Amino acid sequence: AVVSTQSTGNEELFQRESYKRFYDLLDNYESAVGVEEVMTHQEIIEMKKFVDVVVNSKPMRIAQEYLVEKDWAPADQEEFKDWLWDVWFTLYKRGRKRGRTGADSSGFEHVFVGEIRNGSVIGFHNWIQFYRLEREGKVDYRGFIGGRRQQDSEFMITIQFSWDEDADDKDDAALKYVGGTMLGTSPEFEMAMYTLAWVYGKENDVVNIPIAIEDPEFYLIAH
Repeated sequence: AVVSTQSTGNEELFQRESYKRFYDLLDNYESAVGVEEVMTHQEIIEMKKFVDVVVNSKPMRIAQEYLVEKDWAPADQEEFKDWLWDVWFTLYKRGRKRGRTGADSSGFEHVFVGEIRNGSVIGFHNWIQFYRLEREGKVDYRGFIGGRRQQDSEFMITIQFSWDEDADDKDDAALKYVGGTMLGTSPEFEMAMYTLAWVYGKENDVVNIPIAIEDPEFYLIAH
């Protein structure tokens, strides 16, 4: 397994509040683009609990301070929660047949959960989601792309994999040709980093954000 408890710590990691709240969200979405998302009352509660945990975390507090300093996000805690909700959980249409389907995507689904469109996996940049689906037999690791890239290490990997919600039928599996993800990072850290990337991305087509984890420096590239 490319992502295992050996490489990410152990099962106790998933007992932490942020991990539990994040994990609860991963089965709330339809993977196929063009299939309308319907949020149940329970799912909305799960999302709000996750936002509460993230907003009170150190990574997001640091991100909020920076965003407030730049006048890009509200300083008030409750207003900031609403702002994050709009960024990550507001549903919108991604499917091409925009007039024939309802809202079928969100920022959170695309980045963290992943989606399937025309036989290809889009988004899906989270190791916990990969770990969950690999355990269920729904993703199949196809190897590193061109060997390890220079920036790949124990904290970041670039791989190819396939994904099929029907674990017993791999013939129709969608392929992620090149997928990059941080490895072993917490949900709150990734939410903070990707939130910053989203804000910068509103002004730029391609964003390069330097990340330092225990000395090595990486670049988060967002399109």
